Amino acid sequence: MENEVLALIASFLAMVMVVISYFVKIKKLYLFFQLMCVIFLIVSYFFSVEFFAMVGLSIGFCRTLTFYCYESKGKEAPMACSFIFSAATIASYFIVNYGILKTANPVDILCLLPLVMYAFIFRIRNLKLVRFMMPVPTTIAILYNVVSHAPVFAALSYAFELAANILSILKYHVFHQEKKSETVEENINENS
Repeated sequence: MENEVLALIASFLAMVMVVISYFVKIKKLYLFFQLMCVIFLIVSYFFSVEFFAMVGLSIGFCRTLTFYCYESKGKEAPMACSFIFSAATIASYFIVNYGILKTANPVDILCLLPLVMYAFIFRIRNLKLVRFMMPVPTTIAILYNVVSHAPVFAALSYAFELAANILSILKYHVFHQEKKSETVEENINENS
């Protein structure tokens, strides 16, 4: 059921969800929008008939949903969850790409590395720390898409994600801090 138009629309909606995720102030909402992103990406890969990506994203969906459930309860997910989801991602890659499709390529490490990193980063409850850590796997994903000659839209969507991530860091953790210190300084000057 290949349909490029529906795949592109779903990819665009996924990109919108991931961009929104960086501009929320609560980790639970961040994970919610990441979940919506993964759902739209699964739909996109369904319509572009890329089943390995769907398998990997299904694991990503379970990972993000697990961390969302823990976050909803105000708890930190056990470290074992990160290791389990990382192992499942790597195992699915080897089963599908070595065993079934026989399309494994050394450059695929650039695809696996961000997925493993996400399993550990999404576990962190501090949204500020998450924002500061996310540029690393996103940059690696961009590099993978460029090196593997993925469709331009795939690399662009990661580039938009990286830009949104950097803008959210600037908005919430750089300029916001300056604004706070200016307000404190103005209050001190007024009271003098």
